[in-house]
Amino acid sequence: LWGSDNTMAPLAVSIVSTPLAGVAVRRPTPKGATDRGIPRALAVRCRAAAASSPADAPPLGATRVWHCPPPEKTRKAQQACSTISKLPPHVLGDGGLDPATQSPQNQQAYLGSLAERFLPVNLSYKDVRVLNVDPPVFAIPRFVPADECDAIVAVAKGGKKLVRNVKRVDLGAKLPAPVADGAPALVQRLAELSENCKCFVRCDGAWLEGHVASSWGTEAGLRRRPPPGAFAFETPCLCVTARGKTSDVLPDAYDADAADAIGSQRRAICRVFLSDPPAADDDREHGSTDDDATCDASNESTPDIDRDAYSLKFDVLDLALAPAKGTAIVAFPAFADGTVDERAACRVRAHATTPTVWMDFPIAVGLDEGGIRKPVRMSDVVVEKVGTDANVGDAARSRNRQEWRADVKGAEGETEEAAAEGAAVAEAARKKLDELEKQGL
Repeated sequence: LWGSDNTMAPLAVSIVSTPLAGVAVRRPTPKGATDRGIPRALAVRCRAAAASSPADAPPLGATRVWHCPPPEKTRKAQQACSTISKLPPHVLGDGGLDPATQSPQNQQAYLGSLAERFLPVNLSYKDVRVLNVDPPVFAIPRFVPADECDAIVAVAKGGKKLVRNVKRVDLGAKLPAPVADGAPALVQRLAELSENCKCFVRCDGAWLEGHVASSWGTEAGLRRRPPPGAFAFETPCLCVTARGKTSDVLPDAYDADAADAIGSQRRAICRVFLSDPPAADDDREHGSTDDDATCDASNESTPDIDRDAYSLKFDVLDLALAPAKGTAIVAFPAFADGTVDERAACRVRAHATTPTVWMDFPIAVGLDEGGIRKPVRMSDVVVEKVGTDANVGDAARSRNRQEWRADVKGAEGETEEAAAEGAAVAEAARKKLDELEKQGL
């Protein structure tokens, strides 16, 4: 694979850091998707750049992506952060990496890594962008039309607490009702969007048989435990974060005990944002109600970029996004073996004047009877000691001396000449043993 200096780099480091010119890949329109053109230039809005050259500012409805510096406090992550592979800032400034600009060899190498560690995807899906290489994060613009987003937001009333500053709306009673006047029922439209998710997240075709909505639970999750290795969509989850609030880390994957109890684990999640993102400078005009040390520190060092104006943030990746209305963000909260990938942990933030509304489409897989294998820790390893801590060295040396003496001891029935030769060897061995003992060995 190619690095940022156009030199060959190891597969574990990155996919492609900079777009390669002159490579065109045909990208067929997936089933259920219409031709929704979107500008290719999706830039991070900088105040100074926008003021000096308004023509260079991103168009209305563009998704903004940028890096935030690491927080001041040391993160306690179980997995090594050195395995993170990011895109360069200038690639994020263009809205992410377009897979069509990469060579077929690079695409196949990346697809192989995804299939082995996470899930296979369709890099030819219309307008898809790579936002982070490892762990993989993708953006699909215009996944849901803007008017349909507004209609779904209209039903986002009430709800129960999911995590701090996030409410999950109960869609049970609303599923049979139409999305809007003259529109199909909500359950039908959500099923169609789930089928569109299938066009991107492939899962090797191991989907649970039947209609996609047949696996939905009454309130959330799955209706029943799927067979081992079978993939199914959980009930879509409509969530809201109130104005000026920042959520806790979203529960995108189950911990090992919870997954074993229900017999399934979330392997991918398609998160569609239904509300408009904050403008690049809105948070500074109205003031931020969130105590985010990371963004405060970054604002002091780079005042031209409003890093507070995000709707979704991956903490470990230091990746902040302001997804445009209708954009789907696809991430993989668990590895292929079912263990949680905490590098994909994220949180949602709402602007001071408008809430953030989104819809989650979780993809779960049935687990084997043994469930998720727990990682081996040092506390699980049993070490057998020779002797006690105080005399383990002496015991080992004594055993070695006994083996030496057994080797040099004369055998029965040997001739006088052989016995004499053996005695000479034994004497030499005993001298050697005495020397070793004097040396403390």
